[in-house]
Amino acid sequence: MGEGNGNDNVMLEQRIAGRSVIAIAEEYGCTTADVEGAIDRRLGFDLTNELRMRAVKLDVARLEALMVPFFERATKDRDCAAGTLCVKILERRALLLGLDQPVQSKIDVYQVQEHEGPSRHERIRAAVLRLTGGPLTPGNGNGAAPSVAPDDPEPK
Repeated sequence: MGEGNGNDNVMLEQRIAGRSVIAIAEEYGCTTADVEGAIDRRLGFDLTNELRMRAVKLDVARLEALMVPFFERATKDRDCAAGTLCVKILERRALLLGLDQPVQSKIDVYQVQEHEGPSRHERIRAAVLRLTGGPLTPGNGNGAAPSVAPDDPEPK
């Protein structure tokens, strides 16, 4: 397919309408690279900051014009769907103009350690010692008295 083919405009229109590059290439008997080349030739402009600014201004003007009838319906007729559409239009306008604050929160998580004091077991043991008035003899933990051999001075 040659440069500047007369089908460039038609291919671009079909692509803008949502038709796939593959389907367009099959229709015109060319490659997908040829179709993309035609689209690039028709859209042969640089996307500068000036062009972006112009596009944003134009989109904002379109949104504001689109909002007029729906805002009237929302306020006069109390039309809920029209009100919802107005909110969506305003959200889009705010996004285009950079008016929205980023929705981001920072949460710092701190782990607090409990004051290191005597354990529950140690507190109970100390309470029992205060009540009995003496030290507890070591045992096996089941409450039974330790077995001590009569001639063994140290319990096992």
